Formats: sequence, structure tokens, C-alpha cells
Amino acid sequence: MALSPRTTTAMMAQDTADRDVVLITMTHESWTEPVRLSTDATEWLHNDEDTGEPIMGTVSRGEQYLFVPINASLPTSSDESPPEGKVSFANVGRMVTPYLKMVDEAYPRITLEFVNAETPDEVEVCWPEMELGSAEWDASMADVTIINNIASSEPMPWLRFVPAYFPNLFD
Repeated sequence: MALSPRTTTAMMAQDTADRDVVLITMTHESWTEPVRLSTDATEWLHNDEDTGEPIMGTVSRGEQYLFVPINASLPTSSDESPPEGKVSFANVGRMVTPYLKMVDEAYPRITLEFVNAETPDEVEVCWPEMELGSAEWDASMADVTIINNIASSEPMPWLRFVPAYFPNLFD
């Protein structure tokens, strides 16, 4: 996917006010709605109903992504395991953990999207349907491992060992 001219110019500039925003969407079959998080407090969304504090985030394509401080590490590259990245969410107001506690043995699916803060409706890069490999949390942080493990959901081998396909196995 080619980057927009605005993002390309910002990447090549020595100094720029443009900034990239990562939008994270987590979905699970047992949740009533997806969890949408942003790495940037782009704009004021609304005030918290209980405390009256302002809730910041990013609006992209009509959806509100709540700002949460996030630390991320790049995916590893190993022959023994699929690439995986680690993301640490500051558990501000315990926004993330209630959803993670509702998960059974099937972890949520995650979509990562990069947008420019000035043009949040234009998705620059998207990694859809990644898997949440594992999750750990406490009162202050939620650490999750994200894997792009397409091969793990594919049947292996794709053929069944039956006499019609492999007659010599059954002699």
C-alpha cells in the first residue's frame, strides 16, 4: 500500500508538525461492541460522565478511538515461531482489562491502522485480523502479545490420508 503524499513528505522532512497515529481495534464474539484505542490525543471527544474529566482521542471514519498511552515493541523475527509484537497499554480508568477478563479461550482479533493526525479518515497502512496471543494485566498496565499467525488457523495437511489419495499407505 502506497503512502499518501502528505505522509511521505512528513517522513522525509527534517522537522514537521505532522504525526502518525496508530488506531487499534479489538473485537471478540462475546463483546457487544469493539474496543477502539488511539495512540494520540488528537481531539476532545467528550467529558467523562462520572468525573467530568475530558476524554481525548481520535475520530476516524465516524468512529471514536479513545486515547490510551501505549508502548509497543516491534515484532521479532525467528524461524521457530511466528512474528510477534508486544504492546503495553496504560490501564487508564481500567478501560482495557474489563474486556480482557470477558475473554474465554479464544482471544480477540486486532486490527492495526496507521493514519496521519491531520487526515485521520485516510488509512495509510492497515494490518487486519491479527491475533491477540496472550494478555497479562494489573491495576496499572495491560500487556498483550500480538501475532500474525495465519498459518496456525489453516488445516495441516490439507489432504486427508485416505486410500483414494494415498493407496500405497494402505497396502
